[in-house]
Amino acid sequence: MPISPSSTTFVLIVGKYYFALHDLMRWYIKGSSYQVIAYNQNTSAIIRRYTVQGYADNSTWAWGQAWGIYGFAKMFDFTTQPQYLDTAQRMAKVFLTCLSSNGVPSYDFDAPTSNRPADTSAATIAAEGLFILSEAEAYLLTDTFKLAFKPTWDSILSNGTSDVPQNNKNTDLVYGDYYAIQAGNT
Repeated sequence: MPISPSSTTFVLIVGKYYFALHDLMRWYIKGSSYQVIAYNQNTSAIIRRYTVQGYADNSTWAWGQAWGIYGFAKMFDFTTQPQYLDTAQRMAKVFLTCLSSNGVPSYDFDAPTSNRPADTSAATIAAEGLFILSEAEAYLLTDTFKLAFKPTWDSILSNGTSDVPQNNKNTDLVYGDYYAIQAGNT
C-alpha cells in the first residue's frame, strides 16, 4: 500500500533508501551490493564500504543481497517509484544467477568454492523479496490490462493487431486473450 508522498514517514524512508540505492550498490557489477557503508558524521562522505559477515569487503554477502531484494521491493510497494523496482529486479537477477545447482545460496557468492557453506536464511529472505516483486509486477501488469480491457468487446483484450496489410487491426484476438489468462494464472 503506497504511503502519501507528503507524509514525514515517506520522506524519512525514501531518504534512507535513496542513499542505499546510490551508495550500497556496486553498479559495476550491475546489481551486487556491499554489506556495510560507513559515512563521515559531519560531511556524509563515504569513509568505507565493507563486510562484517561476508567473505571479503568487495564480495557479495548473500544475506545483504537478499535484504536488498526485499527492501527495495518493499520500497516500490510503498512509493511506486520505478527506481526501487529496477534495483530490486537487478539484485534478484544477481542473486538467482549466483545460486548453486541445488538452488540454495552459499553464504557469500564470491567466497572460494572450498569455503561456501549453504545459507537457507538468505534463501528465505530472498524468497519473500521475490514474492513481493511478483506482486509488484502483477500490479503493473494489471494496470496495463486495464488500458486494454473493453467490456463491450467479445474478447478479454481489445485493440489487437494480427495483420496490418489486410487491415486486421484494433480487433479482438484469441492469442492476446490466451496470454492474458496465462499471465493471470502465473
